[in-house]
Amino acid sequence: MRGTIWKWVRMNLQEGALLPWWALTVRAILFPLDFFYWKMSKASGYQAETDTWKINGVIYSSFALHLLSKSQGETYRITRTGRTVTLERVSD
Repeated sequence: MRGTIWKWVRMNLQEGALLPWWALTVRAILFPLDFFYWKMSKASGYQAETDTWKINGVIYSSFALHLLSKSQGETYRITRTGRTVTLERVSD
């Protein structure tokens, strides 16, 4: 349920861009542990202000990691724009 609400909130926001204050507030309410971990460490892990994850110096969009976690053999196009990695599902 929380994931569905967050997906709806993120629908019209650009991936990898700074989130507006209201989106950060919604994220903190829906996912308090993610937000807490972000506040504790900016060097790696979840980056709330952009809704991205920083792993080994590479920035992945949160939506990209969500797609990977739910995949069941689908094909994805991986694109790196600057320092942010995004995924797009390729139709069969």
